[in-house]
Amino acid sequence: MGIVERKHWVDTTAVRRATSRLPGRDLRREQIIKAALSAIEENGPHALTGQIADKAGLGRTHFYRHFASKEELDLAVARYVHRELTAKIRLTLGVRGSPLDVIRAPVTQHVVWADENPNLYRFLVNRHYRRSTEKSAPGSSAFASELALAGARYFPRYGEDSAAADRNVAAIMGLIDASVLWWLDHRDSTREELVVRLTRQTWLIIDDRLRELGIQLDPQSPLNDPTVSSSTTPASPR
Repeated sequence: MGIVERKHWVDTTAVRRATSRLPGRDLRREQIIKAALSAIEENGPHALTGQIADKAGLGRTHFYRHFASKEELDLAVARYVHRELTAKIRLTLGVRGSPLDVIRAPVTQHVVWADENPNLYRFLVNRHYRRSTEKSAPGSSAFASELALAGARYFPRYGEDSAAADRNVAAIMGLIDASVLWWLDHRDSTREELVVRLTRQTWLIIDDRLRELGIQLDPQSPLNDPTVSSSTTPASPR
């Protein structure tokens, strides 16, 4: 790093530290995150810092007063999007009915959200941040993690073996994310056809896990009402 570059970095760091103590900093950061959301949807998942700064009405120098790097902003955006998608999916997890009914509700919400926010979805999946030291990275499939928790409520033994639960969640996560990304790029079926297919395929993965536990269920028959037990909560996806 040259002397000029080093001085610029030191100056930016000093300014950012000073800015962090100013009133309204959190609000300004949120405005930048929302500008990033808009830039990503408009320009794609690899939207540039300059495009985001323009949306926020900032110069690049001012941008770095609030975020140390583009990677830091990306992580903040991924967390924001992950929370939004997870909140949408969580609303569907009290469904009563058959295993297929229980699965179809969050699958539908997941697919609809991705269809309405295609570039944000691509951003979230492609920036999955599995390098993160957090136990549950924000790019992990929101659907898979929420479904695992729901599975433990509907099927009391589902989460007994945390390693097996992790494997099951990983399989569902890969299926959902890869399938939805493919569909967004190719549109080779209707949205409803995608939901039906993913519902069926997700059930096959869950059914395989249940059969390992000696449980056999008719996917068309109503389930008992879900229960909540801290001892049956599966491990979070990694």
